[in-house]
Amino acid sequence: MTEFELIARFFTRPSTRAALGNGDDCALVAPSPGNVFAVTTDTLIEGRHFLPTIDPARLGRRAVHVNLSDLAAMGAAPRFALLSLTLPEINEPWIAAFAQGLWSALDAFDVELVGGNTTRGPLAIAITALGDVPPGAALRRSGATAGDELWVSGPLGDAGWALYSLLPDAAVPGGRRPVATQAQIDRYECPTARVALGQALRGLASSCIDISDGLLSEARHLATASGVSIDIEMAAIPTSIADCNRQPDAALAQQCVLATGDAYELLFTAPAWRREDVTHCLVAHGLQGACIGRVVAADARPTVRVLDAKSQAMSIAINGWDHFA
Repeated sequence: MTEFELIARFFTRPSTRAALGNGDDCALVAPSPGNVFAVTTDTLIEGRHFLPTIDPARLGRRAVHVNLSDLAAMGAAPRFALLSLTLPEINEPWIAAFAQGLWSALDAFDVELVGGNTTRGPLAIAITALGDVPPGAALRRSGATAGDELWVSGPLGDAGWALYSLLPDAAVPGGRRPVATQAQIDRYECPTARVALGQALRGLASSCIDISDGLLSEARHLATASGVSIDIEMAAIPTSIADCNRQPDAALAQQCVLATGDAYELLFTAPAWRREDVTHCLVAHGLQGACIGRVVAADARPTVRVLDAKSQAMSIAINGWDHFA
């Protein structure tokens, strides 16, 4: 099978919304009337962003949701995508399964694949996604103000817990792999982009970001962009991991909840007087989110604090994911 036969067989469909879809040097697309495009891209590299043992269908689904999560954080409605796929070889059963997972995720959000590229090399998947959003309604990182509440759209820590359960002991902080449930492994391998929630938060959230690199890292992005400080209440963070202060793997649990990425929940702020509206929004979307903190005025520079049950600042020495750390 040649490169072009591979594209035609696994990654080509007729376009219904694009002025020109897959097949030329470029696709021709336009946002819906009155909207602008929100554009994002992410690359997933084997051994860096996913394990070699992941099922290829799950990997195809994961690649889509990881990218659409960025659109969700902007309140955008996904419309088009491009795929760049680097393969060590043409393994038809693997590619067929990957394509099935990819298409199932794209179809779930009515997204058209309008182009991309294939080449030989270490396994890597790069997707560029485009979504519609009214220019004045896009959610941004820079709108949080003192007095706002900090919310998360769902439980945290599961993905990190599952990841560490799949790694060798030597690669786990503390040197011992935890035991993860299948549900937690599913959260890691099959994250769900909160696309519908992102659109529902237009006009409700004052700032928003998706949690791809860990709670603390993303909270710092919100604080820095908005010029505020943020206090996070450790006990208020929803998680399916046992009590971080009581279980034997407490340090690892804290690492997973606060610093490990791959959650793909939305972290957002909203005025305190909109608490009932936010709660109703989360319930309407079937999400187990929670208010986990508040926005306060920054003294000298924006900071993020984690508070214990007595509202005292905890000493936290961990950070979020950094590709070059």
